[in-house]
Amino acid sequence: MTRLVFLGLAFSITFAVLGRANGQGVSFTSAGIASLPGKDICSLQGEFPKRFGVYLDDKKEHSVAYRERDGVIALFLLGESQPHQYCGIVDAVLDLTPIIKKGEEPLFKCHVNSEGRTRWGHVVGLGDNQRGHKRFLTPRLAWRVNTKEKRFDEITGEAVTCDASGYIVGNGWF
Repeated sequence: MTRLVFLGLAFSITFAVLGRANGQGVSFTSAGIASLPGKDICSLQGEFPKRFGVYLDDKKEHSVAYRERDGVIALFLLGESQPHQYCGIVDAVLDLTPIIKKGEEPLFKCHVNSEGRTRWGHVVGLGDNQRGHKRFLTPRLAWRVNTKEKRFDEITGEAVTCDASGYIVGNGWF
């Protein structure tokens, strides 16, 4: 009898742990993404073959991260973003899924023309580099990354330019 109770308890614990490991994360959907502020980005369920990010400061306290999977595309402003599997607390979310158009991609090397060049990631854009044929482009939409207010502020009425050349991991990129 004791053996049956022990086996039943072990069986229950095993399934509870497996269920928690597989089902407790945040789903990568628009609703799941919207619930992320204040949580760790690594609480997202599943793997992300399309992901990268850029640190916004030398101390690596803030970063902008990109995740894409199953037609869902989002940018995240992360705080406490020291590299540990490139996790960090989500301060703000920009769900690009409903606004991205065919051929467009997120661009991280952007600047407001009247302000001159800034560090990468402080202005982000959404544009089409014509499958790599355009290096410099005017994004269709652009946002200023506001670390103080913890949000993405849309830029309107100001000219923005983005450099769509590739990103090299390292040198501030992850």
